[in-house]
Amino acid sequence: MNFVNFTFGMSSPAPQTWLTTILPGLTVALVAGIVLFLLNWLREWLTARWNRKSEAEVLAFSLVTEFDRLVAACSEVVDDPGHMDQTTGIWDTTVKTPWIEFPDTWKWGSFPTKLQYRIRSIPNKIYLANRSVSSLWEYGDGPPDYDDAFEERRFRYAWIGLEAVLINDVLAKEYGVPLLDRGEWDPEERFKREIEKISKRREEEKANPWPQPYWMLPDVPIEELTERHRKLAVDLEAAQKRQAR
Repeated sequence: MNFVNFTFGMSSPAPQTWLTTILPGLTVALVAGIVLFLLNWLREWLTARWNRKSEAEVLAFSLVTEFDRLVAACSEVVDDPGHMDQTTGIWDTTVKTPWIEFPDTWKWGSFPTKLQYRIRSIPNKIYLANRSVSSLWEYGDGPPDYDDAFEERRFRYAWIGLEAVLINDVLAKEYGVPLLDRGEWDPEERFKREIEKISKRREEEKANPWPQPYWMLPDVPIEELTERHRKLAVDLEAAQKRQAR
């Protein structure tokens, strides 16, 4: 009779391979490397964000100061009473043209792109305003009153002053810059009133244009003038052919 013998005891260990020896260490090293990379990235991101925020706050403070000056200068233009030369009777301005300029060293990258464009376009708007006003000084209503040039000057700088006020509000809200205490003086409302007044006058003028002066009206019906023009063209063409012979 055969019996099956069972042997109880410890089995022999599995053979060691390079995978079982090296893989755990590689896994630990890989995880540690990823964690270290993420920590370094987070540290650099937080540092860059803090630096950018700090640069933006400094830039915002400088800009608010400059725009406060621009608002005051635009307000002077809007309220410019003008001066009449007692000899010639010709009217002229009494305040200088506003201007603003930004240093090249300012770090604009700390601001969002749209805000950068809105701020840095102000000098261009001033340049275009001056071009428009200069054109009217030279080719507009003319002396002695220069009414259209004065109106355009007030209108343009009311818009520029209003834009400066609104930009300062944005900088104060986003970067915590304290605004200038103007007391009872409210340039924003003054600019809005001037813009509304001039816009309304221009709309009324456009809706009700000045009648054409009588001396510009033709005494001859348009049909007859057209016929005369046709005959003149025919005669001119015939004369040119005779000359060519």
